[in-house]
Amino acid sequence: MIEMLVNMMSKRMVHHKVIMQKELSIIQYGLQAMIETLLIFCTMIIFSIFLGRFLEALAWVGTVFLIRSLRGGRHAGTFLQCYFISVGTFVSCMIAIHFFQHQFILYWIIWGAALLLLVCSLVSLGTRSGQENAQKIGTLINCLLLLAYGFLIFLQNTNPILLASLLGLTVSQLSNVWKREPNPEYSPN
Repeated sequence: MIEMLVNMMSKRMVHHKVIMQKELSIIQYGLQAMIETLLIFCTMIIFSIFLGRFLEALAWVGTVFLIRSLRGGRHAGTFLQCYFISVGTFVSCMIAIHFFQHQFILYWIIWGAALLLLVCSLVSLGTRSGQENAQKIGTLINCLLLLAYGFLIFLQNTNPILLASLLGLTVSQLSNVWKREPNPEYSPN
């Protein structure tokens, strides 16, 4: 459905000379990625409003977007798989925040998991071919976030927004550890 909509929109752009024919495939890829990402993001925002966790959702989505943009991660085989994995993970994290935000030990457990996953992803970098600048910056941001979160938790300055961002970091790290090449027939967002 999305692909059909993108094809129709991009062909109209060519017809009205907004873009040139040689740019068609690039525009189609970009439009499809934007629409798919927007659908996932809108669903998450709607759920967060329904759950009364809008600020936590922004912290989670912002952290995941930042880390996944810079470090990459595992891609689903199709958009529907991506949609349900992304939204399912998000809703699970929001529910966990609702029930466990006052469990201080949980902050340390999640922080430790994020640290362990960062170490695992750094070890796996040795087996991959080359590390791009964005990945190096992403690794640095990961380390700084972990350091900042550890410091805040040490000071017992915990709140649901910190927990949301920490869960987002952990999920992003997990995706990076289980990284695989994207399906060439699917345009990942």
